[in-house]
Amino acid sequence: MNKNRKEFEISSPSRLHLGFYGFDDNYGYKYGSMGLAINAYKTTLCIKKSKSFCSNIPKKFTTPVLKYLKKNKLSTNFEINLLAKPPSHIGLGSGSQLSLCMGKSIFAYLDIDASINDIANIFDRGERSGTGISLFSKGGFVVDACKKFNELPMAMFNSKFPSKWKIILINDNSLKGASGKKEVKFFNQNIKLSKQYKSELSHIVLRGILPSVIYKDFDNFSKNISEFQKITSLFYKDKQKGVFLSQDISEIMKYIRNYDNLGMGQSSWGPMSYIFVESSLHAKELISIIQNKFNVYNNLTFKITSPWNSGYKISYK
Repeated sequence: MNKNRKEFEISSPSRLHLGFYGFDDNYGYKYGSMGLAINAYKTTLCIKKSKSFCSNIPKKFTTPVLKYLKKNKLSTNFEINLLAKPPSHIGLGSGSQLSLCMGKSIFAYLDIDASINDIANIFDRGERSGTGISLFSKGGFVVDACKKFNELPMAMFNSKFPSKWKIILINDNSLKGASGKKEVKFFNQNIKLSKQYKSELSHIVLRGILPSVIYKDFDNFSKNISEFQKITSLFYKDKQKGVFLSQDISEIMKYIRNYDNLGMGQSSWGPMSYIFVESSLHAKELISIIQNKFNVYNNLTFKITSPWNSGYKISYK
């Protein structure tokens, strides 16, 4: 980094967690997930010179990296502030993006050569899914290679996502998804589901979703992502009634299911949900139809977004 330009901003995309295609370790590896970087709800930090450490970021995020710097006798004479972030615990991976943005900006500021995986390890990210780490680096669409014991999940497939396709984001502002101890407890239990369903998820990813992204085949992508989400929701049947945490969002999705070939699902624990459409015009038309039909759902918000096909961005002052 140019030492004369010691003030800069870093931004990263939010991510949609499109689901796990595995949970158990029957084949030697555990979990395995898909994700997509989106050009909405960005995380943005700024860092600049200061006589001593100063920040508006919560201590649970600053403490791990400050401990690392102190242990390695590195300077903490900088000010780092959060300018924008997604809401927490709604399915956008806000914790991972904030941690990675902070670590990357600090190491860049100090001219320390550290990989994204080095930073992820400092913050204990990537415990189950590697999508947030990969999407921070490269953006686009990613399928991780499952979790190997004591190692971060590596990307198995990473590709640009068709930029003409749009994503309608629907959030229920009255709800929050599972996180922390509740999430850990869920993944530590024996998740009961038939072997047929567990195998079907891998088949859908390998023979349906991946080819459709490569060939930019919207119809098959939508059909397969919806089927994948339908099966994935069975894992969470004790935590939510169907595919969606929000009953209001569920009613909307039931209504539009046969309206057109749409790819729909919920990101992580929700309530953030998504609808893949083939164009901006289609997205606007669909939102208009939904809002006219469900105008009493005042707790819902709608946003049209695009794929983010690059990783984090640094801009110098």
